[in-house]
Amino acid sequence: MHFRDLTESQILALAITAEEEDARIYRDFAEALRANFSATADLFPRVALEDDEHRHRLIELYRKKFGEHIQ
Repeated sequence: MHFRDLTESQILALAITAEEEDARIYRDFAEALRANFSATADLFPRVALEDDEHRHRLIELYRKKFGEHIQ
């Protein structure tokens, strides 16, 4: 399946998943860097929070358009 073949609900679900995964990765980076690069590590949780906010907005949009169950 190609990206162009996805429905709007599938694209939104994919975007939600991507934001969740990105936030997790940023938190993992922060944890890995904390011991040796604490100032840099402090930046990553803030970026993760931004991705959390994006994900919440996308979930709300999905619910309005397609209902509670994200497929």
